Amino acid sequence: MIAPLQVIILLLMVATFASAPQRPPVALSQSMVVLLVVLAHGGLLVAAKRGFTRIGRKLESGIFSSLEAGTAIQKAIRRLMALNTLLLAADLWLFGFGWLVKFHWNTRHLPVMSSAIWLIAPVLTWLAIWYLEYPLEVHIHRISELTQGDSDYPTHPQPSRMQYVNMQFRHGLSLLIVLLVFDLLTVPFTALLNYLNLGSWSAVASLLPAMALFLVLPAVVVRYWRTSRLPDGPLRTRLEDLSRRKRVGFMDIRIWNTYYRIPNAAILGLLPWCRYFLLTDLLLERLEPRQVEAVFAHEVGHGYHRHIWWYLLTFTAADLLGTGISLWAGNYWALSANTSMLLNFSIVGILVVFGFSRVSRLCEHQADWFAARHIAERVGVTVQVPVACTAAYVSSGDDGATLSAEANEHPTATVETPAQAGARIFSESLTALVGMTNRPRDRAGWMHPSMQNRVDLLAAMAVSPKMQKQFTRRIWLMRVGIMIAALAGAALTFWAAGQ
Repeated sequence: MIAPLQVIILLLMVATFASAPQRPPVALSQSMVVLLVVLAHGGLLVAAKRGFTRIGRKLESGIFSSLEAGTAIQKAIRRLMALNTLLLAADLWLFGFGWLVKFHWNTRHLPVMSSAIWLIAPVLTWLAIWYLEYPLEVHIHRISELTQGDSDYPTHPQPSRMQYVNMQFRHGLSLLIVLLVFDLLTVPFTALLNYLNLGSWSAVASLLPAMALFLVLPAVVVRYWRTSRLPDGPLRTRLEDLSRRKRVGFMDIRIWNTYYRIPNAAILGLLPWCRYFLLTDLLLERLEPRQVEAVFAHEVGHGYHRHIWWYLLTFTAADLLGTGISLWAGNYWALSANTSMLLNFSIVGILVVFGFSRVSRLCEHQADWFAARHIAERVGVTVQVPVACTAAYVSSGDDGATLSAEANEHPTATVETPAQAGARIFSESLTALVGMTNRPRDRAGWMHPSMQNRVDLLAAMAVSPKMQKQFTRRIWLMRVGIMIAALAGAALTFWAAGQ
C-alpha cells in the first residue's frame, strides 16, 4: 500500500507547480516532452520487473525464505515509490510536462484538470508496479500455505491479478481522489469570496470544504472499500460494550475485506452519526478474541481522545500558518502572487511532513496506553504468569517495581500488576499484527512509531507512575502547541489580509 505521506508529497508538488509554474530549462517539442515522460516512467517499470524477477529467483532457489522475500519486496516497493515521486518532479520542472499541460494544452481554466493530467503518469506507474509484483505475492502465499501444514487457519482463494491491483488502488490511491475532490470544492468558495470582494480570504476558503469533506468521507469510504457488517455474536457484543462504556458513539463495526492479505484496524469519522470502526478479515481470522478486543480498544482510544479532531486541527494550523506567513511576507516584501503562493505551500508542506508526524506518533502511543488500561480493568487483580510471556515486555524501571524471576519464589513465574498485564497483552496483539506484515520491529512509519518503541514505552509506563505523568505532560504540551499554532496562524492571517 502507499503511505499517506507519499500521496501528500505528490499533491504538494502538483499544487506548488500550479501556483508558481516555471518554464523548462530546455524548450522541447510537445511530442518530445511526452516521449520523455513515457520513457522515464517506463524505465522505472523495467527496473521494477528486473528487481521482482531477482527476488523470485532467490525465492525459488532457497536463498530467500518467504519472510525474507516479503521483506525484500517491501524494500523494493518503497524505493520504487520514492523514485516515482522524484519522476513527478522531473515531469513538472525538468521535462516541461507541467508547462505543456497548463499552457499549451490550455487546461489552466479548467479546475483540477491540470493536476489530474500531471498525476496520470505516477498513478499508472503505481498500478503497473502492483501488476508486476502480483506473481511474487501469489508465490509467497502458496509457500506460506505449504509451510503451515496442519494449521487451523483456513485457506482462501487468491484474488486475480486485476482484483489485486484494484484493491491496492482503492486502498492506496483513494486518498489521492479525495484530495483532488477537496481541491475542486474550493473553487466555488473562492469564486464566492471574489464576488463579495473578499478575494484576500480565498486562501482560507479551503477550510470550509475540508470540514464538509471530513464529515461525509467515512460513509463513502466504507462503501468504496467494500466493507461488510461485523455479524452479531459474542465478539461484536464485547466490542460494542467497550465503545459504549467509553462513550465513543459510532454507526457500525465493519469487516474490511482485503482477500485476507492485510491485518489492520481503523476508526473513521469525526462525529458519531458518521463514524465507523473497521477490522480487516485477516485480523479477525488470525487473532484471538481478546487480542481483537485489544486492537479495537486502541481504535476506541483514538475516538475517546478525539485524535481525529486534533489531526484536523493540526492540518488547519499548518494551513493558517502558511497562509498568514505568506500574506505577511507578500505585504512586507511586495512578493508576487506566485512567489507568495509558493512560500505558502512550502511552509504547509514542511509543517505537515514533520509536525503532523510527531503529533500522530504521540497519539498512537496514547491510544496504546488507553488499550492497555482497558485490558488492565478487565484483569483487575495481580496475577502470576510464566516468565517467558513477560520477558520481552517487562522493563526493569527506575523504581524497581518489576520483579525478576530470580527474586520470585517460583523460578518459572513472575508477578504482574494489572497495568503490566494490560501492557503485555496489548503488546502481544501488536506483535502478532506486525508479524503478519513481515515488517521489522524497529522500523517506524510516517504516522506510526516502530513496534519496538511502542512496546518499550508501554512496558516502562506500566511500572513507572513517573513516566505516566511525563507522558501525560507531553500530550498536554502537544495539544497546547497545536492550539497556539492555530490561533497564531489565524491571527496572522486576519491581520495580514486586512493590510
